Amino acid sequence: MILHGHWLRRLWAGPVCVACAAALTACQQPLNTPVADSTLQEMEADNVIFGMTSYLSSTGVREGRVQADTAYMFADSSVVQLRQMEITFYDEEGREVATVTGLRGRWSPESDEWVARGDVELFVHTDSSQLESQEIHYDPNRDRIWSDSATVRTLADGTVTSGSSFESDMSFENIEVRDVRGGARRVF
Repeated sequence: MILHGHWLRRLWAGPVCVACAAALTACQQPLNTPVADSTLQEMEADNVIFGMTSYLSSTGVREGRVQADTAYMFADSSVVQLRQMEITFYDEEGREVATVTGLRGRWSPESDEWVARGDVELFVHTDSSQLESQEIHYDPNRDRIWSDSATVRTLADGTVTSGSSFESDMSFENIEVRDVRGGARRVF
């Protein structure tokens, strides 16, 4: 049996119309599967970076490296919120001078000011000393790093000094622990 063009069109018209209707209906139905994990969908940040690394610089010279497990950025703010952060400072020759680690922090890329919070440790590479506090601040315009929280400083020889706060220049030659409590003691 030979079908002519108009009969062939009639045989295909029904299935083609059904397929088109199904396709249009599918386009109008909402997508049932999420695009991202529910944890990511609940975040209020406009941008989230996992494994972030950025650099601090002044007049084209690298002064430090900022790393974080997670960085949260918001469209209405110039501040970046950091989680599991680490900041390393360099001297003029590119050698590591100090490293700060903290559970979380806040960094302003425009000014390079930052604050680290939560079990913060500052390790001074030049003398292998360590400062511990719950919060440490940095201001590059004042060449200053400090904490207004209780501070414990441990020298390489084991000498421990506890105080109410500390302040230092960025060469870490003038570290001042304020209101020393219990004097300095040596830990073996």
